[in-house]
Amino acid sequence: MKSMLIAANAVLPVAFMMLLGALLKQKKIIKDSSFRDFNWIVYHICLPVSLFNSIQGMDTKMLSNPRIIVFAYTILAINVIVPMILFSKMQVDDRKKAVMVQGVFRSNFIFLGIPILESIYGVGNTGPAPLLVSFVVPAFNIIAVLIFQYYSGKKGDLSETFKDILTNPLIIATIIGFLYKLSGISTPTVLAGILNQVVKMSTPLALLVLGGSFQLVSVRANLKLLNIITAGKLIIAPLVAVIAGVFMGYEGVELVALMAFFGSPASTSSFAMAMQMGMDEELAAQSVMMTTFAVIITMFGGITILSILGLM
Repeated sequence: MKSMLIAANAVLPVAFMMLLGALLKQKKIIKDSSFRDFNWIVYHICLPVSLFNSIQGMDTKMLSNPRIIVFAYTILAINVIVPMILFSKMQVDDRKKAVMVQGVFRSNFIFLGIPILESIYGVGNTGPAPLLVSFVVPAFNIIAVLIFQYYSGKKGDLSETFKDILTNPLIIATIIGFLYKLSGISTPTVLAGILNQVVKMSTPLALLVLGGSFQLVSVRANLKLLNIITAGKLIIAPLVAVIAGVFMGYEGVELVALMAFFGSPASTSSFAMAMQMGMDEELAAQSVMMTTFAVIITMFGGITILSILGLM
C-alpha cells in the first residue's frame, strides 16, 4: 500500500493538471490558438530555463563516479536503436514512427521519477539522480532532434541537421548551462530567484498545454501504437535497465533510480518538440497522457518487486 501511495502522490497531481487543460479546452475557456502560444512559451522559455538551472546547480563532486553515466548511456542507446529497427518494419507514417521512438526512450524523470525517489529515500538522498539529470537528460534532446530530422525526410542533409541541433532551444540551454558551470561564476541571488520562478511555472504550464492538445477521437485510431509505446516505455525499457543494473552490481537507491529514470512516463517536452518540429503532435500528446496514467500501475509493480527481492 505504501508503494502505491508513493507512486500515486507523484503521478496524480500531474494527471490533474492534464485533465484541467482538457476541460478548459472542452469548455472553450482557452482557445486552440492560445494553447499553441502557451506551447511556444514552454518550449522556448520554460524548458530551456529548467534545463539550464538543473545543470548550473549540479554538484561537481558527483563526477567522481561516472560509471553509472556510461551505463545509462548504454541503456539509452539500446532504447533508441532497437525501437528504430523494430518500427522500421511497420506500415506507419514516418511522423508517427518518430514519435513512437521518442516515446520509448525519452522519460519524464525530472517531474515524476525524482519525486518517487524522494518519497522513498527522502529529499537530498536521490543517489545518482542529479548525475542522470545533468548528463543524460540533455542527450534526450539531441537524440530527439536527430530522430525527428531523420524521419522528416532530410536524412542526407547534414548541414540542416547540424543547424537544427545548434538552434534548438533545449540544446542551446544545455551548452550555456555547462559553460556557465565550468566558468565557476556564482549565480546572484536575484537571478537564482528568477530562474526558480520560471522553473516552478514550467511543469504546470506544460501539463496544461498537453491536456488541451489531447484528442479523444484519434485515440481509437492510434490505440495499437499507443499500446506499443506504453509497453516499451513502462515495461520493457525499465526491465532491461534493472536486469542489466543487477548484473552490474547496482542495488538500493542506484537501482531504483535507474528503474525510475527509464520507467518514467514519456516526457512532456516530447510533445512540445513534436509540435514545433512538425511530427504527429496528437500521438505525442496521447503517448504522454497514456504513459502518465499507466505508470501508477507499473511503478507500483516495480517498487513492490524490488522490495520483495530485497534490492531496495
